[in-house]
Amino acid sequence: MRFPYTIFPAKPDAAFAARTSIQRPVLTLLLSKGSKTVGTLALVDSGADSCIFPASLAAQLGIPIPNSNASVFSGTSDAPQIAYYENINVAVWDHKKKDFPIKFDLYAGFCSTLEHVGLGLLGQAGFFSRFLLHFDHANQFFDIETKSPVAVSAPVVV
Repeated sequence: MRFPYTIFPAKPDAAFAARTSIQRPVLTLLLSKGSKTVGTLALVDSGADSCIFPASLAAQLGIPIPNSNASVFSGTSDAPQIAYYENINVAVWDHKKKDFPIKFDLYAGFCSTLEHVGLGLLGQAGFFSRFLLHFDHANQFFDIETKSPVAVSAPVVV
């Protein structure tokens, strides 16, 4: 399934004086826990170890924070951050089809330090581990495919 990159406005600076926008692989998601749902955006981020969302979304889903599923991690600043994990359901919105064709269960973290970013991160554990992804930045799209089950052969006994 193909998704377009999302174009975000960007302010020019000394390093990129002509830059007015940035293209990123972002998905529109519907997160749910029980009967509660919330819409959000998430960056498809190969540099993220797991899937993490702003803590305010946990509150909207009725997920208590803090909880016993805490994990300390660090980002680019190397400052310790804490995410609190919970099992949720995720549905990916397809803008062309006006539907949610991709749905999956996810053990996701919720972290207060992502509040200023305003979107979640879909990382290695839970997203890249579940799907095959192909990025075409030059043409501003990315593809998501469900991984085929790997055939496992019986061990050879000699």
